[in-house]
Amino acid sequence: MTKLDKKNWDSLTSHIEQSNFILLSTHINSDGDGIGSEIAFYYFLKDMGKECRIINATSTPDNLNIIDPDSIVEVYENSFDGWLSKVDLTIVFDIGDHRRTGPIGEKVYESSTVISLDHHPAKEGHPFDLNIVHSEAPATGYMIWKYMEYLGKTKTLLPLKIANALYAAVVTDTGSFKYQSTTPDTHRMAAHLLESGVDGYDIQRSIYEQNKLSRIRLMGLIIQNLHYSDNGQVVWSIITQDMLKKADADDGDVDGFTEFIRTIEGVEVSFMIQETNNGNHRINFRSSGNYIINDIAQSFDGGGHKFAAGARVDDMSIKGIELKIINKLSEKISGEFDGYQK
Repeated sequence: MTKLDKKNWDSLTSHIEQSNFILLSTHINSDGDGIGSEIAFYYFLKDMGKECRIINATSTPDNLNIIDPDSIVEVYENSFDGWLSKVDLTIVFDIGDHRRTGPIGEKVYESSTVISLDHHPAKEGHPFDLNIVHSEAPATGYMIWKYMEYLGKTKTLLPLKIANALYAAVVTDTGSFKYQSTTPDTHRMAAHLLESGVDGYDIQRSIYEQNKLSRIRLMGLIIQNLHYSDNGQVVWSIITQDMLKKADADDGDVDGFTEFIRTIEGVEVSFMIQETNNGNHRINFRSSGNYIINDIAQSFDGGGHKFAAGARVDDMSIKGIELKIINKLSEKISGEFDGYQK
């Protein structure tokens, strides 16, 4: 769906009211939007007296701990299986691809009702009993705020823990309100959250101004090894496990680099290929807005927005992935493949 309508909100409310054990989760290598959305929803459910837990497949990045002061986000362990077997409603946030919940989806997709709240289109064959998608929303956190607006909860100030989480969600997924998805209503949401007590400076400083030295080292290695094609309109980086080890960095240190190199003067499209610790590859794409790139992500069985997308690949070499991407981008930009430069 492309609009947030009464039918879907009423259905979501009905499922919540009828459920006794509710699991909340987001995608692996989670970000501010996924984590912020699930934290806000957790406190919303707790206010309703619901039994719920947040269980993710991977840990929360350090720069987002500010929105989880009670440490309610848990990382999956086998010991959780007993509780998971009782779950009758699973709500996933911002996952795009249902497979991105890792082992958690394997535990609950078939045994519980599954609802997805997302601003990314779901992949075909998804297991969602209710799939609430607003592809024009700037963030999944914005959708949560609109749901609360529908319930009448934004007529007054929101509880601070909910407001902080939603603010982090919308700030991170709009690039601090600079992406094209930002609308007047996005700013109305931000204003309401600030009125609810959010310290915008504190949250943005925690998210964007607490870079670890390992991340800076990795950034240096990336900048030294940039590749260009199509007269500098395409830039990309390949991040290997050796680079991560050299910088003493981890997967969390990689976040944001694709968008960072896209800001180079003259660049229209950027992408990053990251070698994961299990030998697979993670791809991120960003576009300035003149070229749609989610179709290229889809060619790798990935997806996302028109100008921000990604995929995970386990059956191709880095060189094979690289050549396929730059070939497709050259066809978009110049109509023919012109090779690439380093």
